[in-house]
Amino acid sequence: MLEENKGSQVSNIDVFFELKRRLKTTRKSRIAASKRLRKKQDFYDKIIHFYSLIILVLSIWFVSAEGKVAAISTKVLLIMSVSLTFFTMYVSIRNYKERASNFETNYQSLDLLLNKVERLEAVPEQIDQECLKGLHREYEKLIIEKENHIDIDYMLSSGSKINDFSTQIKWYERREMFIKFIVAVHPVLLLLMILGIHRITKFLE
Repeated sequence: MLEENKGSQVSNIDVFFELKRRLKTTRKSRIAASKRLRKKQDFYDKIIHFYSLIILVLSIWFVSAEGKVAAISTKVLLIMSVSLTFFTMYVSIRNYKERASNFETNYQSLDLLLNKVERLEAVPEQIDQECLKGLHREYEKLIIEKENHIDIDYMLSSGSKINDFSTQIKWYERREMFIKFIVAVHPVLLLLMILGIHRITKFLE
């Protein structure tokens, strides 16, 4: 009977420390997720502000234009304005800022639970099945009620294991750089494409 109790106690302690490990891992991943979303929002805000300024400057510049120049400038400004409007709508729908705030609130709640777990660690005799069930319920509630982080958040927050994910991280960083480049120049690319189509149409006529 005594051996069974000892085995049960060891099992409870093992489960307790596994929960603590998961708490720390999830907390770090949520912090990484909030930073990732904040960076996206900051970058997209800068792009929106930059192109808004460009459109404003061009509008003032061409305000007195006449004839063919006026017609071309009007088309250019219209294309850029529509492109910027749709891009602003996309960023708004993605809701990066609010999602980052939700992750921040979530990892702060995980902090509180982790503090509770660490206090219990000082009194291991209180760690029983009921205690573990309560801790798991709290942890699961915090995980379920919010958006989950993605794999790259875990990889970037894995500490000493980060080298194990170097290939995935490099691929992710290159993909993000490519996306940022496309986002930064997409109004210009769209403008060039439309002007190219216009010239081809004129040539065929």
